Amino acid sequence: MKILEYNDVDPLQVFYVNMLALDFALTPERVARMRQSDPRPFPCLAIYAVEDGAVLGQVGIFRLPMISTEGREDVGGIWAVSTHPHHSRGGIASRLLDEAHARMREAGLRFSTLGTSRYRVAYKLYRQHGYEETNVLATALAPWSVAHQPTRVRIQAPGASGYDSVEQVYNEIAPSYLGFAWRHTPFARLRNVSLGDICILMENNHAVGYAIAHVDNGLLSISNLLLRPDIDAAEAVAAVAADLKATYVQVSISRPIEMTSLRGAGYHVANPTWGGFMIKPLVPGVTVEDARRLYGIGTDRFLISWLDVT
Repeated sequence: MKILEYNDVDPLQVFYVNMLALDFALTPERVARMRQSDPRPFPCLAIYAVEDGAVLGQVGIFRLPMISTEGREDVGGIWAVSTHPHHSRGGIASRLLDEAHARMREAGLRFSTLGTSRYRVAYKLYRQHGYEETNVLATALAPWSVAHQPTRVRIQAPGASGYDSVEQVYNEIAPSYLGFAWRHTPFARLRNVSLGDICILMENNHAVGYAIAHVDNGLLSISNLLLRPDIDAAEAVAAVAADLKATYVQVSISRPIEMTSLRGAGYHVANPTWGGFMIKPLVPGVTVEDARRLYGIGTDRFLISWLDVT
């Protein structure tokens, strides 16, 4: 079995593996767009296990920017781990993960990260490869009657400047945080976020944060809640709920102060959820506890969203 890079394999077989394993359409056209617009993938994009010309499995490799107490530091990001169903349980993913970690070390990265679901079969594999769960992801749920409450915050659309105004809000607020508090720009467009789903949060005519919000089948889903540290999460959510009325409200959060605020407002808060953010030290003498300290993981200073992780 050989380990090859994307440019050295059949892109149609890559598409087949991704669709069969992840229902993810990694077409040649999509790869071309990623390479043109997204600075995060390694030059190889992904690595592949190949035998007799057949693509058996894939592991994608990203380089993700983060902010630590020592300044900016990139970390690795594993994505799209896939094995063709005809070759499951053959150690293919393990071999590819080992190769990906070796390449990250060669690039000078100290940590690797990934986003996953704890109920997936792969979760056990990641644990075996040294990844540890951070338990930072939480979900708050409530009927609209609970979410709707008096608030000093209001929302407005990004306006004529569009994505640029979103980036400006992020750049003003993110320096208060650690973790994923640095982003390549233009980030919202890079991650294909609909401008119509972005709510700018305002207090006294000043932008104090933003959220991504969407209503579907009577459920208001709010995520990527970026707030100035002095803004109460329950008030911010109430501002969104006042404008986007729905029967129920779901909020994705990660900071203890947000969990406390929403729990105090009457939400049912689950922490951790089935979603997981995992981290692995790549070099000797570095631990997960070092990562927690450096990036503020598990504290109110740690910034993370589903847009940031792989």
